[in-house]
Amino acid sequence: MESVEWPLGLDRKKAAAAFKAYDIRGIAGDPLTPDFAYRLGQALATFLDCNALAVARDIRESGPALHAAFVNGLMSSGVTVHDLGIMPTGALYHATVALPVDGGVVITASHNPPEYNGFKMCRGSAAMAGQELQDLLAVFESGQFKTGEGEHIHVENFQEDYIDAIVASTGKPSRPVKVVVDSGNAVPGPFMKTILKVLGADSTCILCEWDNTFPVHPPDPTRPANMELLGQIVREVGAEFGIGVDGDGDRMGMVDENGTFIHPDKLLALFASDILSRVPETASKEARTVFYDVKCSIALEQTIRSAGGIPNMMRTGHSFQKLALKNSPETPLAGEMSGHFFFNDKWPGFDDTLYCTARMLELVGRDPSPSNGGPSFSERLSIIPTYPSTGEAKVPLTGEREDTMSFVEQVFSEYEMSTVDGVRISLSGDNWDGWFLCRPSNTEPILVMRAEATNEEGLANIRQLVHEKIGAKIDLTMFDES
Repeated sequence: MESVEWPLGLDRKKAAAAFKAYDIRGIAGDPLTPDFAYRLGQALATFLDCNALAVARDIRESGPALHAAFVNGLMSSGVTVHDLGIMPTGALYHATVALPVDGGVVITASHNPPEYNGFKMCRGSAAMAGQELQDLLAVFESGQFKTGEGEHIHVENFQEDYIDAIVASTGKPSRPVKVVVDSGNAVPGPFMKTILKVLGADSTCILCEWDNTFPVHPPDPTRPANMELLGQIVREVGAEFGIGVDGDGDRMGMVDENGTFIHPDKLLALFASDILSRVPETASKEARTVFYDVKCSIALEQTIRSAGGIPNMMRTGHSFQKLALKNSPETPLAGEMSGHFFFNDKWPGFDDTLYCTARMLELVGRDPSPSNGGPSFSERLSIIPTYPSTGEAKVPLTGEREDTMSFVEQVFSEYEMSTVDGVRISLSGDNWDGWFLCRPSNTEPILVMRAEATNEEGLANIRQLVHEKIGAKIDLTMFDES
């Protein structure tokens, strides 16, 4: 081990704050400097005590400098770096199972504004999160790093191998599916164009050229405002549906043939119904289970049950979903309201926009096109109930998160409650069922709130109850407007 001094100009408090629940993320230049990236490479190599790692990056302006420094930090601690260059996050995840490496890192800030950057890390194929990142922070701060001479390998033809693996898993659609894709000028754009061509789709691609200023809209497909252009083009060209892509290529959102925004939990319900239709009733409970996060609709739970599955609600966070699948290897599917979908039946349980796109095209392509008598996309979704709900309100958190959540838990203690991630209470009336969620964000000083009920009366009753219980202490303006 070698003792390394703290870099001049790097604020220790800000550096520590960049270690989030799911990844490392912050403003490029403060605290994510090349010195930070170099030290992180040393710390990760020491923490994992690994021999080889795959590394990729997105297209952000700060990416080349952070990438070069991080790679040098890894090599200075004896790690051989398999450098993929610019790739979507899904490709990095694939590299952790396809290359002779002990894990991988992608340098990205996903859909965050251009001034951000970050590091998503895997030990083996499992995403690092939670306490593991705090343990890494302890090594980062200690300055006690192993030393060595690592090698820098530029991986050739990885894109072709990656896309070949997707097609081998999903197969090609039985017919050309007419689809529009909006990549928001983010890193997945050219890769999406390639996979759509390989799959024989009748595709229209918009904003699929790289522009790290994201000039038209942020690459976040779970926000309806970011999907309006996609919906417009879908209607104009008469596409069967549209797919929106996030900033680093591990999430997706969709609009139907009318350009109507589809909440991601409905897409998860569609995928779950399809997968469970092929799982025999005699299969184990694990093989019939679908994981989903606390923000998802009760309609998803109902759909899973009606398809013979077992719904299992868990905490929000892509890292936690993947860990759950790793510990439950027969479970075929997991997903989140944020648009992360994790296929674990014919794919190794990681979130990948290209793969999800291929699965959706294969699913839809089994039937004739709507013009030839097949179902429209909205008709496919019509079997999944739509219930009144609020949006995902981001309520300012003014006090300590532990004290605030203790207060919320206490005032709702008389109700059926899940505390797997924040507080989610189950509610019912004479003719309705519903729920209310309050959870602290892992990345911002906010409370995320959402409510849903099986009818408008129930939703109004939930809103009123929330005001009565916590309105005197928590500013609910954003919840009222959601």
